[in-house]
Amino acid sequence: MVKTISSISFKPQCGMDPGDTVFSGGDIRPDCPDRCRESTAIDGISAYWRKNTSSRESIELANLLRALRKVAGHLGANTGRIEYDGMSSAADGAIRVSPEWVMGQYPVPSEKVDPVIGHVVHEALHRMEWSTHVWKLLEPDMESMPPLQKVMFQKMVVTGEDIYVDRKSDLSVFGLYTAVLRGHDLADQDARVPSNGISVDELMLTWRAGLFDDPAVREPKPEYSELLDALNHLARRLYNEAGADWRVTKKCQNRASFYRDAWKQVEGPIKQLPVYHKQLYWFSRTSPARISPAGRTGGAKPGKPALPRPLVREIQTCLAADAVDITPLIRSVAGYDNETVEPMSRWDFNMPSRPVIDRRMIGRLKAVFQNYAARRTIVSRGLLTGRLDPGRLYRAPVNGRCFREDLRIPNPDWCIGLLMDASGSMRGIKWKMVESIIANLHKALSGDKNRLNAWAYFESGGIAMLSRLIKENTLMSVPPSGQTASGQAIIAAAMMMPKNRRQKILIHVTDGESNFGCDVSYGIELCRKEKIDLITLGCGYRDRQAMQEQYGRAIQFIDHFEQLPRAMEHLVKSIFLFGAKAMKSRFSNTISEKLILRTLLSKNHFTVVKR
Repeated sequence: MVKTISSISFKPQCGMDPGDTVFSGGDIRPDCPDRCRESTAIDGISAYWRKNTSSRESIELANLLRALRKVAGHLGANTGRIEYDGMSSAADGAIRVSPEWVMGQYPVPSEKVDPVIGHVVHEALHRMEWSTHVWKLLEPDMESMPPLQKVMFQKMVVTGEDIYVDRKSDLSVFGLYTAVLRGHDLADQDARVPSNGISVDELMLTWRAGLFDDPAVREPKPEYSELLDALNHLARRLYNEAGADWRVTKKCQNRASFYRDAWKQVEGPIKQLPVYHKQLYWFSRTSPARISPAGRTGGAKPGKPALPRPLVREIQTCLAADAVDITPLIRSVAGYDNETVEPMSRWDFNMPSRPVIDRRMIGRLKAVFQNYAARRTIVSRGLLTGRLDPGRLYRAPVNGRCFREDLRIPNPDWCIGLLMDASGSMRGIKWKMVESIIANLHKALSGDKNRLNAWAYFESGGIAMLSRLIKENTLMSVPPSGQTASGQAIIAAAMMMPKNRRQKILIHVTDGESNFGCDVSYGIELCRKEKIDLITLGCGYRDRQAMQEQYGRAIQFIDHFEQLPRAMEHLVKSIFLFGAKAMKSRFSNTISEKLILRTLLSKNHFTVVKR
């Protein structure tokens, strides 16, 4: 038998075209010399692109898991969810990665990352090529087999599917990673299969290793020559099927037919061989899930624990920072065992907003931002009039340009966040007013260093949703619905605000108390720790006492929703005049506080809570 290797998809150094496989007679010829593959794996393949690393364990494991999911995403759809052992998931048949493969050294070296990527690619391709459907098609054939023959048949099928997937991955750059995994896999099987005698286990090992010219595996024995000829014929048919353009269902039917034909050829001779590991890979009466061969499942070995629970929580929190499901972020603040925390997701709607623009209000807000913003000094030198510039006095007898002028111009640098309640009670004219307020503030803050963020939150199907209302300088909108999850929304908005801004204000507008998810006290406490000034406006409230008990001094009330635009304008001006802390402080009978009170309550826009 001629040993061969599979083709690879990048341009080899020998000049051959990538992806070509040459067949001649009964042999599979190599495409290019081994130096082509060796030249790409000197320092580890993943070292060329994986730069987002960390020396902290939880962050590094989260970065690696995020990278594995991105690799699976480049393969295509139907790849399944990827997780470490010990991480809970609602997804059936998730691709499990053993923490033992990557733990111990941080950043994880590339020689450890490459086989893990190969494992993810290998298992993901099994899902994309519907290997479970092939097993289902073969179920009627296996039902009539004796138990020992069923084990032999399944060993042939599981090895054939691995060969098919290996060939499929070799058609792209992912074949480099599956080659690394295959080397580890074959070496592990070689250590577990006894070499003193012949067996079905050694036959399958020799078959797969011979196709890919693995030097670490034992030489084929003469007793296998007849069986290897039939199995190599099966491999050639699988190779051709991997490069075909047929639909996946037809490929599954063809592969099932190939296995039936190959079994008819090897059934007689293979019965004479013993079987060491009598393991079934498919159970027709249980859930239809493929069971990976021992040693390559990616799961933790018996007797060895998976990831510790605190580490799992830190990893999930790191992953949730840029994920759709942000429930781990909420639990990291409200408590991992807090039963009041409800699932929360980030969902940015693509529904454009149609606000009513008030140009007079925009002009007044711009004037407020310019008048009360911080100042920076610009010095103009070499002037004919102004203050004397000591450094330019030598120009006085020449051209008279010995004066200077110091200009203090506004330098707006505020970070303002708007968190809008989009529950079902906000439908109609209320939500139209909210859209107009966001649009006016957005117009007033455009063109400066000020940063405006706006979110809307609502509940749908038992899940708290958070949607961004400003996307790439475009105003978006949401359909108000569901209950009010104010506590979790405040936590999410506070964690999404920029960390590098010194002056951060979060204005929360709602028309009722929080009745879904965790308590608002967790959000108020997080804003205090992050030095975010939180101000809640209760507009058109129904139960003032309940809202006052939830928010305490962090809330102010507006009697009618029609007062919201003007009240928001006064609120922004008052924040710049007196600071957000003065807005939330209790008012006593001192003269200065009465002055602040009269300013804030002009035209009865606010009703201050006295406790």
